[in-house]
Amino acid sequence: SSDGKCYAFDKRANGMVPAEAVAVIVLKKLSKAESDGNPVYATVVGSGINYDGKTNGITAPSGRSQSRLIKEVYDRFLIKPEDMEYIVTHGTGTKLGDPVEINA
Repeated sequence: SSDGKCYAFDKRANGMVPAEAVAVIVLKKLSKAESDGNPVYATVVGSGINYDGKTNGITAPSGRSQSRLIKEVYDRFLIKPEDMEYIVTHGTGTKLGDPVEINA
């Protein structure tokens, strides 16, 4: 990004900002969280990963590969998209990559 800011999925998107980060997610079986009285913010019912070989870089993902992966995960874990409330996306922060991600 020329201005040092990343605007993922925004019309101002002008690139990514390489950086270091740390994130922590505490996972616990749903039954245990409920019996312990913990607040439950989300449940993970399935996941998937793909690698579609050589591309033009991290800011130019393959829409075909993204779509295929999403369909495979939905089918494998019997997920109905209309039941989903939250998804995690990559969001390249570019006018090229973000539309590929969101359209997939």
